[in-house]
Amino acid sequence: MDEDWYRIDRMMTSLALAGVLGKVRGVIFGTCSECGPGEGFASFTPEEIFADHLAPLGVPAWQGAMIGHGQPQWTLPVGALVTIDATLGTVTMTEGAVR
Repeated sequence: MDEDWYRIDRMMTSLALAGVLGKVRGVIFGTCSECGPGEGFASFTPEEIFADHLAPLGVPAWQGAMIGHGQPQWTLPVGALVTIDATLGTVTMTEGAVR
């Protein structure tokens, strides 16, 4: 919530430079309320930011999931195996969250 888009671009760039994005097998981004280009900064649209950083990876990726800080909010357990269908915008847990 309340995040300037140039900062999202900077975070994605940092992840790419650290080699993290090159290791992902899929990306799900939630929604961002009260987000915008920021004052005094040129800014890409969210679609351009994700296309620039995620499309070259060739992994399923989509934005608009009901995760993150907005409402309604669903929780995804860290480390659980899931299947992502970016075309349908679905996430299916393929194992239990508690082992």
